[in-house]
Amino acid sequence: MEKACFELKVPSDVFYLESVRAFIGKLSETLRFSKKRIADIQLVLDEICSNAVYHGSKCVSCGIHLQISVNTQALEIVVSDKGGVNTHNWLSPERLAEIQAKRSPTGESGHGLYLIDCLADIQKFQLNMVGGTDVTAIFYRDVE
Repeated sequence: MEKACFELKVPSDVFYLESVRAFIGKLSETLRFSKKRIADIQLVLDEICSNAVYHGSKCVSCGIHLQISVNTQALEIVVSDKGGVNTHNWLSPERLAEIQAKRSPTGESGHGLYLIDCLADIQKFQLNMVGGTDVTAIFYRDVE
């Protein structure tokens, strides 16, 4: 299989995330990921996209951008936002460590980042050139 790439631009509104989940679920099924792994992939994507909408978008029209790459070994998803009102360049390594340290079972936030860390084979958080965040999640395929 050659490398295949998909790009999606989605309005910054949680209303549209169900369609993104459905797309990635069907793609993962086509790639023969197990049902459990498909659920993991969908949950990670949902968390990344939700964070991009809530924290990384100033308005609905800003949108979030998804780049999805597939090859014989992995499914790679990159979600990019443009930064929110008070979040320009806010997701530094220090800030990520602070969010993780403050996460608690009774707290309301920080759990999505923990889930991404637990469920993706590789995850990366990077500031992008427009002041937002690029979040990459990689899921390795079981090659038989």
